[in-house]
Amino acid sequence: MVEKIDDIGFEIMKLRENKNISQEDLAIELNIFQSKLSKIESGKTKKIDIITLISICHFFSISLSEFLQYIL
Repeated sequence: MVEKIDDIGFEIMKLRENKNISQEDLAIELNIFQSKLSKIESGKTKKIDIITLISICHFFSISLSEFLQYIL
């Protein structure tokens, strides 16, 4: 589990908004509930599983290491 969720959520939101993708559409692509994505982006979820994080990176065509550089 990745625990620096506030920064991760913010970066996911920025990626999503830069691509003009709604939370609902991204959640469908990631096969998660929109409410889960909302909690991740807002920092209300304290942990995110690595599979979801990898799926997000895959969707936005960035490597996990590249994504983590944004938040470290």
